[in-house]
Amino acid sequence: MKQKRLHVRLPLNGDAVLSDGSNPIIKASTINISLGGVAIVGFPKIISPAEYQIKILTEVGQEIEIFAQLVQVDDSIAGFQTLRIDQKSQEIIKELVFEYQQSIDFIKQLDEFNLHKVLDEEGNEIEITFENDF
Repeated sequence: MKQKRLHVRLPLNGDAVLSDGSNPIIKASTINISLGGVAIVGFPKIISPAEYQIKILTEVGQEIEIFAQLVQVDDSIAGFQTLRIDQKSQEIIKELVFEYQQSIDFIKQLDEFNLHKVLDEEGNEIEITFENDF
C-alpha cells in the first residue's frame, strides 16, 4: 500500500482567509489540516493556482498562518500544500495532531482505512495495536 501523505491530517473546523497579493481576499472554512497542508471549503468557484497566505482561526481562538500552493480542487474542496510556516503555527498544528492522535476518532480512522500495518525501512511488516483505555 502506498501512502500519499507524510503528515497526519486531522479534522479542523475554522475560518480561513486567503490572500494571493493580487486578488480580493477569499473567505473560506477549513475542513482538515496537517503540517503538510490544509483543505478548505466555501471558496469561489474559480480559484487561481497561486501561492496563498492563509490565516486560519480555530474554534478555540488559535491563529495559524501558512504560505501554501493550491494543488488540487475537487468539487467543493480545495487542497493546499504548505510551502512556508512559522514556528508558532507549527507548534499549534503539532499540538492539535497530538491531541487528535489520543482520540478514539483517530483510532477509528486507522481501522476504517486499515492503517494498522506499517512497513519498516527494510520492508518488514510492523503490526500496530492499541489498548482500549477509553
